Amino acid sequence: MNARSSVTPADVGKRVSFQYELPNGYVGEALGILESYDHPAETYLVRTKDGALVRVPARGVRFGKVVPSAPSREAS
Repeated sequence: MNARSSVTPADVGKRVSFQYELPNGYVGEALGILESYDHPAETYLVRTKDGALVRVPARGVRFGKVVPSAPSREAS
């Protein structure tokens, strides 16, 4: 597998997007705020907009990027 990821542990607090694969073959996606990086487990912790915490294994990342902040909506 040829992983392409521009996300690093230094991106904590930024909005990120991942596509990843678990050892059992499950492919998942995560979009949210990077809360932390667990160095011993080599895992990104992403908080989604519904409040769930998703653990993304760094070795299983197929694609990862920092997403630009969503434009703010101004009241009309």
